[in-house]
Amino acid sequence: MDSGHVRLGRRRSPPPRWSASTRLATLGLLCGLVAALTCVGHLVWSWVNAYREGTTAAAGPMVGALLLALLAVGLVIALFLRVAVLARVETTKLSDLRVGVETLRALLGTTSDGVLIADSNLRIRLFNPAAEILFGRLSEETLEIPLGELIPGLITPEAAFAAADEDPGSPRVRHLDGIRGGEPFPLRLLLRDLSLEGDTWILVLAEDLTETERAEVQIDFLQRHDPLTGLRNRRDFERAVAKTATDPKEAGRPHALCLMDLDHFKLINTACGHAAGDKLLKQVARILSARLADAQALARLGGDEFAALFGGDTAATAESRCEEFVRTLRSFLFTWHERSYDVSLSVGLATFLPDRGVADVFAQVDIACQTAKAQGGDRVCLYSEDDAESARHRAEAALISTIGGSLDEGRFCMIAQPILPLRSTEEPLHYEVLARMRDDQGNPVSPEQFIPAAERYILMPAVDRWILAHLLARQKEQLKAWHQRYPEHFLFAVNLSATTLADDAFLPYLKRQFEDNGVPYASICFEVTETTAIADLARARSFMQSLRDLGCAFAVDDFGAGFASYAYLKHLPVQYLKIDGGFIRKLETEPVDRALVQSINQIGHVLGLATIAEWAETPQVVETLREMGVDYAQGYGVGKTIALDEVGPGRVLAFA
Repeated sequence: MDSGHVRLGRRRSPPPRWSASTRLATLGLLCGLVAALTCVGHLVWSWVNAYREGTTAAAGPMVGALLLALLAVGLVIALFLRVAVLARVETTKLSDLRVGVETLRALLGTTSDGVLIADSNLRIRLFNPAAEILFGRLSEETLEIPLGELIPGLITPEAAFAAADEDPGSPRVRHLDGIRGGEPFPLRLLLRDLSLEGDTWILVLAEDLTETERAEVQIDFLQRHDPLTGLRNRRDFERAVAKTATDPKEAGRPHALCLMDLDHFKLINTACGHAAGDKLLKQVARILSARLADAQALARLGGDEFAALFGGDTAATAESRCEEFVRTLRSFLFTWHERSYDVSLSVGLATFLPDRGVADVFAQVDIACQTAKAQGGDRVCLYSEDDAESARHRAEAALISTIGGSLDEGRFCMIAQPILPLRSTEEPLHYEVLARMRDDQGNPVSPEQFIPAAERYILMPAVDRWILAHLLARQKEQLKAWHQRYPEHFLFAVNLSATTLADDAFLPYLKRQFEDNGVPYASICFEVTETTAIADLARARSFMQSLRDLGCAFAVDDFGAGFASYAYLKHLPVQYLKIDGGFIRKLETEPVDRALVQSINQIGHVLGLATIAEWAETPQVVETLREMGVDYAQGYGVGKTIALDEVGPGRVLAFA
């Protein structure tokens, strides 16, 4: 290698040339050949003259000398041919070497990683264009400067070269800081020792981790915080409460937990839209952070629910602090488009000693909060064993009996929401089947109310059985016709709850329903939420694989709501990834949401999964999703829900 600095760039290769030693050997052979031929000519001339003069006695020695001269000529010619062959081989090798050099130059010039080579004194001798961008220094500026000026962690040979217990020929990974514009930035380095010019040099491949670390910080924040308000999320708050029982400093101290629920939030959200609801939640979170700043932890649990944890001395004043917060919100007017709305809050409060267990404290504050709402809201209710228990039992009994009665008396119904393919004009609409329930008075019961209660008290398997039995029985002829027309696509997507997946008797029941109705398995797709899938990964994988082997499709629903790892997706036999609607709703206005949707969509495609975006509420959002490469969209921007019986052959097969 040239002892000077290596400058990379495109240049035309010169024509192949012989080396100096080859040229010198060839010249010597040519001179020998000329001398031999001259000698032969002289001998022939002398012999001819002797013959003319009749001195034939000298002809014999002349003939011998002539033969020797001819032999010498032959040897010279043979040596010349050998040298010519060797020269051709050497020329070919030089040509191949130049091709290799040009290839290496092209690779170093196009790679996105910085490539540096330093000599045995750790002075930079090679600096590719990517390294110029990475460190903000031109190649000429780095001529023989110490490597430590750009990477301070490699300032000494001990830090740079392989240690005694390391293989110098194997790559070594280091995470160090580089210097760019006088400021440090994170790098991931791949180091390898090289043997050049009789010394040990070092090859450095450098990758900038600035964006990676920024993304990791953002993901870590989203895993622990509510993206709307910046408060802790439910999972992180539950960990903080559980930690009080394991921390010796906290376990023996009195604590207080309060659950806060905005009164009539749904009215504002419905009347003014989600944007107004989000603004209200942000304002309440700011007031909460200011008024309860000394709380041990503050969180938004989801929807319009907030929570606070008090410990030690602050636990004794938790009730008065919460009452003060309620009064503050009572005097607060929420304004939206020149209209003002009163805001009130229902607070449930429970005190506890962590060393006696924290398992029931969330249920206690939930009961207290529901009691506060039942009393008209805008108040704080301290949990009392007697009153809370009776109120809880009455509420649970009423809801449980309502769900059971609705199943028995047919007060459940099914609706269908269309799912639109965005990347194919040949593929037809699909539908997600949703369940709705009415109480014994004919009043609709929100799914947000009956589904959590049914899951908590193991009634969801019965609800899921009712949905599947009625769906397959009513739609079997249509499902058969669909499968003949579109054997590779499902028609209906059906949700399965966590308690249903945990029911060992459900899978045999489901298979019987398919067989009794003669419905093709491939015409149905089952949706399992992200949290359900990872709660018991082995059970979920076994259940899914059993039905996948029969032809059913599976989708992971609400992906991103809990921001779980992508890793578990590789272990589940799923074909579809449904992006949580919370990211889609503000796709056009929130850069973070847009980036998350792009990330989920890209990772889903890398894993071979088709992506479905929920809550696509407007045609503009649908078009944005189409431009981003999302495969399917679902929401009011695609179409409103319809009764299941309206999904007839004319509607379904209209795409044939």
